[in-house]
Amino acid sequence: MIKTISPQDMQEMEHAFLDGTGYPSILLMEHASEAVVSALADRVPKGASVLFVCGSGNNGGDGCAAARLWIQRGGQAEVWLLKSPSQMKGDAGINALLLSACGARMRIVYGDVPEIPEGVAGIVDALFGTGLARPLDGTALEIVERINGSGLPVISVDIPSGVDGATGKAAGGAVQATETVTFHRAKHGHFLYPGREFTGKLKIVDIGILSEWDGAEGIDILEKEDASALLPERPRNSHKGTFGHVLVVAGSEGMSGAAVLCTRAALRAGAGLVTTACTFPSLSVLQTGAPCAMAKVVSDIDHIEAASEGALRELMEGKTALAIGPGLGRNEDTWTAILPLIESDLPKVIDADALYLLARHGGKVGRNTVLTPHAGEMARLCGTDTQAVLNSPVETAQQLASEMNCCVLLKGATTVIAQGEELAMNITGSEAMATGGSGDVLTGMIAGLLAQGCPPSDAARLGAYFHGLAGETAADDMGSRAVTAMDICERIRIE
Repeated sequence: MIKTISPQDMQEMEHAFLDGTGYPSILLMEHASEAVVSALADRVPKGASVLFVCGSGNNGGDGCAAARLWIQRGGQAEVWLLKSPSQMKGDAGINALLLSACGARMRIVYGDVPEIPEGVAGIVDALFGTGLARPLDGTALEIVERINGSGLPVISVDIPSGVDGATGKAAGGAVQATETVTFHRAKHGHFLYPGREFTGKLKIVDIGILSEWDGAEGIDILEKEDASALLPERPRNSHKGTFGHVLVVAGSEGMSGAAVLCTRAALRAGAGLVTTACTFPSLSVLQTGAPCAMAKVVSDIDHIEAASEGALRELMEGKTALAIGPGLGRNEDTWTAILPLIESDLPKVIDADALYLLARHGGKVGRNTVLTPHAGEMARLCGTDTQAVLNSPVETAQQLASEMNCCVLLKGATTVIAQGEELAMNITGSEAMATGGSGDVLTGMIAGLLAQGCPPSDAARLGAYFHGLAGETAADDMGSRAVTAMDICERIRIE
């Protein structure tokens, strides 16, 4: 599992390690620089000329040390500095002076930024590290623009310069890295947008900090082995009742497809049985589109109405999980019908139109509930605007999870999942999943996992992870423009 760390926690942990062990800080810088040069060697020819752009702090010190190591490997180094070596302090100053002694071509960039030197095969970005929390401007911004316009492979040291390591924000622009080499643990900003876009390929390297000195909290990011370990067992001597029974409450006239997608996804996720409560106009669509599930008509009109409440209460009996909302419609009497389900103790997923109605009317949900809003739905639930959600997705998800006492899955290119003290992000998926119905598939998957006994936080993380993998597979098979939600559903593979 990848576990990210905030820049502040990283700094405090590093200082504690150095103070507690007496380990030389300059040796950590050397280890970091060795990793940068190793990544560089995979991107440019041996002996090539490389431009190293170095700030005046420790990130710049890493860059100076990397330039020295590159020269020692037989390469050539062009070096741009924001300050002269004599003005740089601590380990950074030592490495800048050592580099000068090695005969590197060094240039102090104070005002006008020169063109990228001819003949260089790559660039190492060591301007600013993970602690930068302000927009780039002046000379630094001009340098970044030169780097981004070069068309050359770029290795960023720790984080692309201009990206906030805590939030991923890059208000004044940032280096577009080909690859980022980060140290000890990934930072939050490597995975939060737009930082994730600037990071390129991420390489996490050990620089010698002993694990017993690292007790910092972070954000979990599932990898394949972690996801597989969270899945409930499926004994060979099982039957359909072993793996739970999902009740899907979804669909209305013109939106029956949402109910089909959600229903099929719950089955694909491993639920033993699925029953979908539907309107009469949706029945034939459901029976045709999801023949492996059962369907029960609870309304004869085009939407689930207040009079459906009794039938829905009866259908809840014997169910192990609920999926409420896809294509449900936003009629006032629909809220009356589904409110007992929303407030029930059954594990449940609330999505789409049910989220709209929840935001409009308010109500209580429990810890066994997963809310799956996108940014716009999240804004309605929190009484804010969409941009505010996009600016602070982690904090917003945590706040709503605390207020509603449930699990919140905030959908996006990087999905944030929060419940209590648990915090995770999901990074699987692709742009191919930006298609109508994709969220309905996710809702069904999470419900199917809940039905099998997964706790809400695990079901949300697993659903997001395998949903993203299905989207990636669909994109590989069909190209990102051709993928539909049904294509994603048909490629669900949970193992």
